[in-house]
Amino acid sequence: MVDITVWKDLKGNITGLEIKGHAGYADYGSDIVCAAVSALAETAILGIKKIAVVNANTVKKEGLVRIEIPEVMPEENRYRVNIILRTITVGLEDIAKTYPEYVRLVCKEENL
Repeated sequence: MVDITVWKDLKGNITGLEIKGHAGYADYGSDIVCAAVSALAETAILGIKKIAVVNANTVKKEGLVRIEIPEVMPEENRYRVNIILRTITVGLEDIAKTYPEYVRLVCKEENL
């Protein structure tokens, strides 16, 4: 099971994203569910770094991707990060709806 957690602040800005586990939909190398989730995670990291120009704290290792957005940054950068992460989240939500036995997504609100 892939467990995805999306953290939001009280304004609705996405402040972090964590993806843990493996879908188990198919054998390693043939798992389209894991591949789809991984592609969106990689796209999020690249978009944050190259489009939003934000140095997010990221962790990437076997079975784990974590993205933590800095609290302090110019509003224009925050806007770009939020658009990128909201778009990625829509894709992840769709995967979770299509493959609910393999992907679970929850949103949590932070008190920042």
